Amino acid sequence: MSKIFAITSSGKTEKSFLDLRFGKCEYIVLFDVDKNQYSIEENQFIEKPHSGIKLVDFLKEQGVTTIVTGEVGPMVSERLEKEKLQLVLLHEERIRVDEIMDRIGA
Repeated sequence: MSKIFAITSSGKTEKSFLDLRFGKCEYIVLFDVDKNQYSIEENQFIEKPHSGIKLVDFLKEQGVTTIVTGEVGPMVSERLEKEKLQLVLLHEERIRVDEIMDRIGA
């Protein structure tokens, strides 16, 4: 089974910085470690109520196993635990998505 990471991003390229906000992030980078491929999705839930919960459900449907972001709220944390998704919290504001992918793939 592929290990797919979801990385919150402030922009639509791999050179964009990590967005520390999970539910309100602009974009999500889906990185398949085994295939060394990624795609960038716009966060379609950013303006919706309970955006974080909706985003977790969407990512689960995409086969994501691990989420990399800066912070999540208590409801999202509970949902991640229920769905058995791993959470990696990074507090580095100026780290680029490609740097995170390099760390994961190394």
